[in-house]
Amino acid sequence: MATSIRLFRGAFGHVSVLNVASDFVTHAHAEAHIILWLDGAAGEMTVGSVKVLLGPDVAAGINSLQPHSHALSADGRPGKFLAFYIDPEWFYRRRGIPRGQTIFASAAIPIDPWLHRAAVMLYEELSNGEVDELALYEIERLIDSLADAADQVRPRRVRVSGHDGIDHRVLKAIDLMKANVCERICFDEVAKNVGLSRPHFFALFKEQTSLTPNVYWNTLRMEEALRQLQWSREPLTSVAWNLGFTTQGNFTRFFRDHAGVPPTLYREAMQSAV
Repeated sequence: MATSIRLFRGAFGHVSVLNVASDFVTHAHAEAHIILWLDGAAGEMTVGSVKVLLGPDVAAGINSLQPHSHALSADGRPGKFLAFYIDPEWFYRRRGIPRGQTIFASAAIPIDPWLHRAAVMLYEELSNGEVDELALYEIERLIDSLADAADQVRPRRVRVSGHDGIDHRVLKAIDLMKANVCERICFDEVAKNVGLSRPHFFALFKEQTSLTPNVYWNTLRMEEALRQLQWSREPLTSVAWNLGFTTQGNFTRFFRDHAGVPPTLYREAMQSAV
C-alpha cells in the first residue's frame, strides 16, 4: 500500500513521486521507464530476465513494452522512489536517435553519487513545492543525465522488437485486444480468430513481443484505466465495470498490483497533477 503519490506532467511524459510498500506484478508500459530508489526499502526489480538491485548507485532502465516487476521489502517497509514515464518519441527527438532503437541497452543504470544526490533534491523539491518551468527544466536535465549514464554501459544502440516485422497473426491478436479492451477476454477465442491453437498462439506471441498475451492485455487495460481515472468523473464501480471487472474490489487489487497504489489515490494525484 502506498502512503503518498504525486504526479507531474511535462513534454517528456510524467514523473511520479512515490512512497510505496507493495510489490508490483509483471507488467509493461507504452512509455520508457526509469526507476530511482531514494530511501527506505529498495527491493529487487526484474526487467525482462535481468535482476536489478536498486540502490544509491544503481537505477533501473526499462524500454517501452518491456516486462518488469518489483519485489519490495518482505517486512512491509515502504520505499521512496522517483519513477519517470518517458514518451519514446520525445526521447528520440531530444537525443537525436532514430525511432525504434533501444533507449536502454542495459536494465541496470550505474549512477554516480552526484546523480543520486540530484535525484534526492528533485524528489524533495517536487514533494514540497509547486512545479514551475525551472523544475520542469531540472526534470529534463536529470533525464538527460540518466540517459548519458545508461549510454556508458553500452553506447552502441541496437534495435528492439517493435510492431514492424511482427507476424500478422500476432498483429491481428493485438488489434482484437485493443478493440475489446473494455470487455472480458477469452484467449482461446483470440487464438481461434487468428488461426492458431492456444499453445501455439501463446508461444508465438511471447516470441514476437517478449510479453505473454496476459501481460500485454493487462498493459492495455491499465492504459485504459489510467485514461478513465484521469478524464472521467465516473465512480470506481463504473470504471471497474467498464473494464470488465465483476467487482470494484477486483479492479482495486488489479490496479494496486500494477501501479503500486490504489486507484482512489492515483485519481487524487492525477487530478492535482501539475
